Amino acid sequence: MFRLFSLCILIVFFASASTQAQFWFLGHNDKKAAPKNPFKAHSSFSFGAGSSTYLGDIAPAMTLMDVGGKTLRWNAGVQYTRHFKKHFSIKGSFTYIRLAADDNYFDPAGRFEPSYTRNLHFRTDMQELSLIGIYEILGNEENLPKRRTLSPYVYLGLSGVYFNPTTRRPALHETDFSTTVPPVQQDWNTDLQSLQTEGVDYSKITGAVPFGFGIRYKLNQSFDIGFEFGYRIAFSDYLDDVSDNRVNVPAVTSLITDRSTEWFAANTLADRRPNLLTGSGNPPLIAKGSDQYFTTQIRLIYHLKNKIDCPPLPR
Repeated sequence: MFRLFSLCILIVFFASASTQAQFWFLGHNDKKAAPKNPFKAHSSFSFGAGSSTYLGDIAPAMTLMDVGGKTLRWNAGVQYTRHFKKHFSIKGSFTYIRLAADDNYFDPAGRFEPSYTRNLHFRTDMQELSLIGIYEILGNEENLPKRRTLSPYVYLGLSGVYFNPTTRRPALHETDFSTTVPPVQQDWNTDLQSLQTEGVDYSKITGAVPFGFGIRYKLNQSFDIGFEFGYRIAFSDYLDDVSDNRVNVPAVTSLITDRSTEWFAANTLADRRPNLLTGSGNPPLIAKGSDQYFTTQIRLIYHLKNKIDCPPLPR
């Protein structure tokens, strides 16, 4: 009987020891958390279109409330984004951007009358190639199907830009200006850079620093719709072909450099004759520093499916 009792005690002891060995970590302060699912990098491709707005010597920032709506143009582009980490992605993009402004957008009798009297205008179609770092504020989930419904982010990058400012030649009109025959508008075929209107042979290729914010909304497992606002500070002050008040006008380009005496606005065809002799004599506005512009885009985003990792086949 004693031997049987001792044998039972030994069996209970070893069973208890085995159980404690399996669950020793319960309530232990130094336990290690179970490893989380590793983040799986994935890619997305998108197309977007929206508005573009120029800020520079023909439309400084202080005039945005006055002529911002009239200088509004468009942009369109494609983007490829690689989501490397939970909070970090890198995007490459190509964007076609149109910028334009006109001194005749100002009120001839308003506070920006000197700019109206100057009578300059421009349009440029720019091609922008950018590499941008993105910080995902809420973070990406560890795999694509689990991504968040709303994903806000901020970004900062570097762009290479090709631009080519153009203008219209003075409007054609009848010799007798008392007639009711309207002036004829010219095409955007005058390359301002080649004329060196300020005596500067600037390059049509420059850089810019893009930064801004955006948000993505999950439509289904593969598609998002997104909105992005971006601001650019260019490295050039000649996106608009204007950098000073043009006091010293090169004689060879005087018809394009100094347009204050034109009777009709070349771009809008507005009759300027009633205001030619009413100028205050003050210099027009000139923005300090490089030209700038900002864009908005609505995007359709497609997320490329992750590659499925399969275990190696037995040999």
